[in-house]
Amino acid sequence: MAGKREENPAGSSNNLRGDVLRVLGVLKVVTVEQIQQISAPHLSYRHTHKPTPSKRKQARTASHIGALSDLRKHGLAENGGQLPGGDRLRNLTPMGLKAAARELGRPVGEMGNPARGAGRTGASHPMTGNKAVLALLRPKPDLAQLANEPADVLAAARAAVDAPDGLGPVRRIIAVGR
Repeated sequence: MAGKREENPAGSSNNLRGDVLRVLGVLKVVTVEQIQQISAPHLSYRHTHKPTPSKRKQARTASHIGALSDLRKHGLAENGGQLPGGDRLRNLTPMGLKAAARELGRPVGEMGNPARGAGRTGASHPMTGNKAVLALLRPKPDLAQLANEPADVLAAARAAVDAPDGLGPVRRIIAVGR
């Protein structure tokens, strides 16, 4: 186990790092919260007992921040600037783009280029695009992951599950596009 911690000091799992690579491979530049909303939508309904929105967001995104930290250690991801509200932008390095292509099952030549410099100008265009993608995907929370949450939280998650379907998870969209 000690070797595993040396390789990934933030302790992220292969699955979590894979989720981050897939989201970054499709959207190119994202916030950690957007990664969480797409890859683990059930977390949006957790941590309601935290006293402030900031602490709730920190708790929801902690595992994805760890995965990004491990990906940065391996030279696959980097910080890409900051939004005016303070959220940091994340993007892939050229090596990370190759890793994302493997995760998505796509040829590297179809992946486009890494997003470089988007954060210097506040990334308004990519962030608007990401909001549109989230609206189209409509990621559904896994209710089984929320079984121990309070009734009001479960009701909100159930409403999201019962809402009209979007395009579905990023992984499925990539498979359909082939």
